[in-house]
Amino acid sequence: MRLALFQRALRVGNAASIRNCATGSSTNGTSVVDAEPVSPPLAADDYTIQEVGQFDIAAESSARRLKNIGKALESYLNRARDYEKMMSKERAAFDLGKRHLANMMGWDPNNVSQEDIDRAIEYLFPSGLTDPLARPVMKPPEEILPRFQRFSFDDEGRPLDPLFFTLKPRFYKLLSDIGVKTQRIVAHEHQLVLKNIKRPADDLILGGSNWLNKEQLSKKLGEQLTDEMYAQCIIAFEHLVSLPMASLETDFIMEHRREIAGGLTGERKLFGPQVPEVIMDAERGKRVARATARVKSTTCTAEVNDMGTGIFTVNGQHYDEFRTILAREILISPLIVTDLFGKVDIRVTVDDGPGGLSVIPRVSRHAVSLCLAALYPDLFERLRLAGLLTGDPRRKERSKVNQPGARAKWIWKRR
Repeated sequence: MRLALFQRALRVGNAASIRNCATGSSTNGTSVVDAEPVSPPLAADDYTIQEVGQFDIAAESSARRLKNIGKALESYLNRARDYEKMMSKERAAFDLGKRHLANMMGWDPNNVSQEDIDRAIEYLFPSGLTDPLARPVMKPPEEILPRFQRFSFDDEGRPLDPLFFTLKPRFYKLLSDIGVKTQRIVAHEHQLVLKNIKRPADDLILGGSNWLNKEQLSKKLGEQLTDEMYAQCIIAFEHLVSLPMASLETDFIMEHRREIAGGLTGERKLFGPQVPEVIMDAERGKRVARATARVKSTTCTAEVNDMGTGIFTVNGQHYDEFRTILAREILISPLIVTDLFGKVDIRVTVDDGPGGLSVIPRVSRHAVSLCLAALYPDLFERLRLAGLLTGDPRRKERSKVNQPGARAKWIWKRR
């Protein structure tokens, strides 16, 4: 009897305690008789009826979520305010430096262009550094400093971009687009199979281009990407282009690839054989470069094509056939320097000469390096600094008259 009365009083007390979903305030009834019957409340952003105890938990989680959203927006506004202050300060410093530079060069400060500034910096601060990023520059802060990504908000202060709280909305939007296009291609191919329709020929040609590197993709998206994020993006793109009907999204794929120029632009003279021209193989859809090199009396020809699987043969034999580790290291050294190991196909043929355990790897290395410099002009400077593009002019010195060898002399004896 006492237990039944206690449970009844507990139910009446719960019914009398009502929490407002919007304001969070509660109303407690003064007596059981005065309390009016109240229907179970509605949870925030939900049209299902919940129990009173469940509603308390939902209200607390909703209030916590709104509090977190407010902090994120406040952090965004603070960063935007700091960015504006920093840009105004840097812009004033750039204008002041431009006036000082104009006074040093005897120019009118009001009629100084960016070309004049670059020419003056090159004259005042000559540098022999090969990397353009290591040379002194003077440019507007908008061109050097990273841009601040701005978002749009509605009337209630909520961001319009649904990926605002991922901190990298454009990157995750790109991954989402890749996934959507992949599913679309797979579904289209499945429909063709069900209707017994012959699949059209795939005319997607990726030769002569490669994916944007991490810096270029970060600049395109306007967000700083990590190595893991860039790797995820490239894996998603590789899966997309591996589909049989990937040509349906050719425009989207080529937006995130950059073309590679065939051969070298400008005057870049080398000692010995020069960098060859790049030929387009229409049958395989790949770019091919052929170069001939000579070491002592041995001559070889190397053929390298991009978009390969890592094939490396010398006279039809894999380079593992060379017994010494030194010979293998010499053969693959151009691939290690350029980070192209497993990405190109190489076929080397020894045309003339006796060869040897050290001569064949050296002459092959030189020919392969020339081909890589032709296929990837951006790697020319890296190969040149490593000494892989310079020919080896050394020859066997001839024997002299009245001498047993080229430099050896007869041992002089008194008697």
